Amino acid sequence: MSTEPGAEEEAGAARPVPVLVVGVSRRTGSPSALRWAEQEAEHRGGRVRAVLAWRPPRAPAVASGRPPAVPSTGAADPQAEAEEQLAGFVAAALGEGGAAGAVERLAVQGAPRAVLLRQSREADLLVLDSPRSSKLSTPGAKLLAPQLVFSCACPVVVMPPPVEEGVSRTRRATRRLGRAAASAVAAAGRPGLPPRPPAADGG
Repeated sequence: MSTEPGAEEEAGAARPVPVLVVGVSRRTGSPSALRWAEQEAEHRGGRVRAVLAWRPPRAPAVASGRPPAVPSTGAADPQAEAEEQLAGFVAAALGEGGAAGAVERLAVQGAPRAVLLRQSREADLLVLDSPRSSKLSTPGAKLLAPQLVFSCACPVVVMPPPVEEGVSRTRRATRRLGRAAASAVAAAGRPGLPPRPPAADGG
């Protein structure tokens, strides 16, 4: 089957550009996620959208019957402050101009999970930085990445934790949790069986 000259070029031009959304943390700036997404977008011929979710500061709690005090130290324009913070994170991760200048930056008011779920509907990939090791070592901690993995409308990539002195803090925390769980299971025994007796010395 023959095609007219230029038909393949027109089909390629009409192909949608992949969008890689990066969830940028206000605590860390998510530098590894931004760098990975920028390299992946270059490989795919796509573009990066850096998204930072922000929420206005809460008014301090007051006694019943009194109007809440208005915080005087808050930003005059929290939206502008979030946009400036996001621009700084992108520039710090990718450098001034060049790759950083090609990144679409979007600061959105709302909870991170809700904001990123909405953004995932228009994305081909959602990229997240590694969870903080302090949360991994805290049982019951609410981790954003697992919530998004099972809820997003697109695939999710989670960056590995940074390696420090051969073994990352995250891996050490995970190993501690694993050892504690294994110890608890061994001490409790299997369902319907008595607990495992302690090993005898020199037996």
